[in-house]
Amino acid sequence: MKNINLNIRKRVIAFLMLLVCVSGLLGVSISYTNAEEGKNAEDAAETSEKNGIRDAAEIEKNITKLIEENSGETPSVSISVFDQTDDIYSVVYGNADIENNVAADENTVYEWGSVSKLLVWTSAMQLYEEGKLDLEKDIREYLPKDFFQYLSYDEPITMLNLMNHNAGFQSPYRDVETSELEQLMPLDEALKETEPAQIFAPGEVVAYSNWGAALAAYVIENVSGMDYADYVNQNIFKKLGMEHTAIKPDLSDNAWVAENRNKTHCYYYEDEKLNSMGECRAYIHIYPAGSATGTIGDLKTFAKAFLCDSKDSPLFSKPDTLDTLLSPTCFFADGKTPRFCHGFEVDYSGALLLGHGGNTTGFTALLEFDRSSKTGFVMMTNAQGSRVYRSKLPDIIYGENDYSSFREDNFTKLDFSGHYIMSGGEFEKGCFYIYSFLKDRLHVRVQNGEYTSNSGISSIEQISDDAAIFTLVNGEKKLYFIKTDKEGNITGLENTSTDFIKMSNFRFAIEIILMVTLILALAIMMVLLVAHCIKIRFFKEPDVKRYKLCEINLGVAESILASAIVLIFFFGVYNKILRVIFCIAAMAFLGLMLDLLILCHRRSIKGKVTKVLILEDVCCFFITAGFIYWKLYQFWGF
Repeated sequence: MKNINLNIRKRVIAFLMLLVCVSGLLGVSISYTNAEEGKNAEDAAETSEKNGIRDAAEIEKNITKLIEENSGETPSVSISVFDQTDDIYSVVYGNADIENNVAADENTVYEWGSVSKLLVWTSAMQLYEEGKLDLEKDIREYLPKDFFQYLSYDEPITMLNLMNHNAGFQSPYRDVETSELEQLMPLDEALKETEPAQIFAPGEVVAYSNWGAALAAYVIENVSGMDYADYVNQNIFKKLGMEHTAIKPDLSDNAWVAENRNKTHCYYYEDEKLNSMGECRAYIHIYPAGSATGTIGDLKTFAKAFLCDSKDSPLFSKPDTLDTLLSPTCFFADGKTPRFCHGFEVDYSGALLLGHGGNTTGFTALLEFDRSSKTGFVMMTNAQGSRVYRSKLPDIIYGENDYSSFREDNFTKLDFSGHYIMSGGEFEKGCFYIYSFLKDRLHVRVQNGEYTSNSGISSIEQISDDAAIFTLVNGEKKLYFIKTDKEGNITGLENTSTDFIKMSNFRFAIEIILMVTLILALAIMMVLLVAHCIKIRFFKEPDVKRYKLCEINLGVAESILASAIVLIFFFGVYNKILRVIFCIAAMAFLGLMLDLLILCHRRSIKGKVTKVLILEDVCCFFITAGFIYWKLYQFWGF
């Protein structure tokens, strides 16, 4: 019995000792694991900072602050920051429909806008991979014969030109969208109907072109033998499992998206309040350039497809195609800084980011990613032209770029003050060049040794021989490159998507004079018309009365021309019938004006040329000069 108790006592002691040892070992193990986790977290944070992306907690804090600061102008916004496999931070804020108190969630449907172009370029690279599309071959070989109407150059236009936005097309100002579904045109018809002029030789100037992107999609249709929307659904959406995204302008390719799009209303911020635009449905004729619509989750899925190793890409079969897609195809003026990567825009934030932003009538979106850290982010909001999230998010996620890699200690100070006009809006052919001159001009001036500008730019700092930082009034910084010719003369400024072409001071002065004198002459003629109409009843002599009637007719012709110009600029830009009527009427009235002027001289009182007639002569001269110079008669070939 004693021996049994002893054995039991020994066993109990042994068990307790074992328990203590196990506890000690467990404690050591737990302590070691926590230490490892801490070390791994520090390493991850250090790696993230090294690769460009900030710490997740810092990202969450700053995005929350950004939304709070801009809540008054944000109906809803969805943001997701992610790496190749996981979400780093996601947030959905606000209401998809404020009036009906419909909260935004992961199923809220937004429009992609120009982010849709990435689908075009991805599709083109798939066909390139299959050997069906040569990126450097003239696209006319893939298009119906005599497809183009307004080409000005014989040089080939390639798919790379379309990807780099340097095919030479000006912006189409024919209507590219409609609010009436029954007026929606097929893609080929829409491209023909809205074809703009080719105002630059291919490869010469970067001029962002929605029409060029839609043209690339039509090339994809002809090469693949499939409707573009069907191609995207089969070769991108289906491959990635994007079940909540549509590409057709009427959303007929995805019933779920069509139904849920009705739940999202759009808003614009004005007079310190959000103003509703309702459902804000606009059907884009050249739809590949900007009509993709879907959820934030699907947009994130699409973005993640570009973060994997090229050999693992779900979108391509060959191991190097993704790397090729994301390699530079267009450089800035320095010849070494990437500008486009097969259609993907390059953004120099705290990291080298690839992607695209987008705007539609009522939505704003942004997709950007950093391949070095395999991270990215997407943003969608139902606010019109929401600049704040597009400009601030890259800095919040990747850090603000001080452009130190572009700065040089010793560089040649350049005088790049002067007048510049935006390439994509330069209507060299057609009557709307005067509109472009007023709207699309950038003026850089020097005050007290500092550069400033219009267009919301507060300051400009040259940082190298060919680069400058433009700081906007909201604090946003943009990198511009200074373009020079072989003699070193400044010919333009470049940002990612647009060139600004420098105008000579002489040309600028002439155009200002012709524009101002045209407006003044038209105004004077209308005042004289009123004066003649009031005084006509006081003239009793038949010859004098006939002379004054001629002057009245002359004034009527001038007034109709002036009214027609105003109407066409404010109401007829997108109305083809009104444009044609104006074209005919304008030329007819110009002829009538000259005829009446000659008649006035013949019927002048007793052969004397009056002071009023001299004034009318001068006005007619400036109106005729302005009419011809600004091509107010030309509604074709543009």
